[in-house]
Amino acid sequence: MVRTLAPLGNRSFRNLLMSNALWWQAMWMEMIVTGWLVFEMTHSAFDVALIGFYRSIPLLLTGFIAGPLANRLGRVRVVILSQWIGVLVTATLGILLWYNRLAFWHLAIGAGLFGMSWSLSWTARRALIPDLVGKQRTVEAMMIESFTQNIARVIGPFSCGYLYAQLGATACYFAIFGVSFISFLCMLRVHSPHRPALLNTSQWNLMREGLKYMRTSQPIMGALLITAIMNFLAFPYQTILPVFAHDILGKGPYEYGVLGACNGIGAFFGLYAINVLRARLSRGWIFSIGSVFQSLALFAFAFGTSWMGALTLFGTPFALAYPLAIFLLVLSGLGQAFFSVMQSAIILTAARDDMRDRAMGSLVLAIGTGPLGRLQIGKLTEVYGAPIALGLHTSVAMVATALVAALLPRFRARLGGERR
Repeated sequence: MVRTLAPLGNRSFRNLLMSNALWWQAMWMEMIVTGWLVFEMTHSAFDVALIGFYRSIPLLLTGFIAGPLANRLGRVRVVILSQWIGVLVTATLGILLWYNRLAFWHLAIGAGLFGMSWSLSWTARRALIPDLVGKQRTVEAMMIESFTQNIARVIGPFSCGYLYAQLGATACYFAIFGVSFISFLCMLRVHSPHRPALLNTSQWNLMREGLKYMRTSQPIMGALLITAIMNFLAFPYQTILPVFAHDILGKGPYEYGVLGACNGIGAFFGLYAINVLRARLSRGWIFSIGSVFQSLALFAFAFGTSWMGALTLFGTPFALAYPLAIFLLVLSGLGQAFFSVMQSAIILTAARDDMRDRAMGSLVLAIGTGPLGRLQIGKLTEVYGAPIALGLHTSVAMVATALVAALLPRFRARLGGERR
């Protein structure tokens, strides 16, 4: 336990941790309020998916430049500038909603700006962790960061769903603004030993060198491929979660917020499991197992809730569909913890120091497969329904993840410095 908590001895890491926790909470709140608001405005699963697409597409555009930009300007500076964008966007959407002027295209532009802010900020935030605590404490720091992230993943959706049900969407946006601004203030107190690199090579050459380096490392390639698979096939379930809540389970925004919080609840159990398993299994194995397990839980959620919801008992709907949905989403969160901790830990520890920013930028590119997955699952939902759409996505995700793990033996092997 003392070893796990050792990174907290660094003051800047504690400030980064607080900023990250609030930043994640704001992100989850924004996803919940925007998803439900769009579904109320349009009653279209594809429009909800389209907003998810707009939020995610900047990852493909900025992933090439996020790493080199953080290396040139400084990681702390990039986080501060990108977070300020999110603060301003949230305030603008809240004001438009307050004056009843908010339209779908406002939300689309806002989602795009949020995505750009997130892609730049996330890359630099994760690259900062080894700067502050050292590579030897990176896994412990990632576990602590994931613990606070999971708290945000529970509080964010739950509080936003409650606020939406009681006070409406406007209150949610102003709450997001407050949380984002406090996170911004915490980030101002982070001081990193990393200094901007004065490189004479062009941005294009930096990106090309980074991509070439990634191909030589099976641990990094394995993490990138599975990240792309999960973001394209599994994680888009969040886009159609309002459809499950409203159309299949017959619930409102509060219950939708509860469903959104379940992933974070399950992740707490996942963190404990990681602490036990990492003495026995390599990071690559834990990452792969968690990804397959999450996909399996979401596959069960897709069909289990719809079948249970279709049953009747003495002429009334069977009441266990919603509790079953909660249970299965909690299980998916357990696998999510394996994924989120080991995803960054593998790359941050496997990459050379001079390649760390570019490795994280490549990870943003892998996450950038999500927009296409969101559009695809949205269209499949409109044509075949949400259960079949999610079932198809997650079944392919399980097979593809298992193939990557099987074909990359060095990805499954222990890296230097892994705990035994």
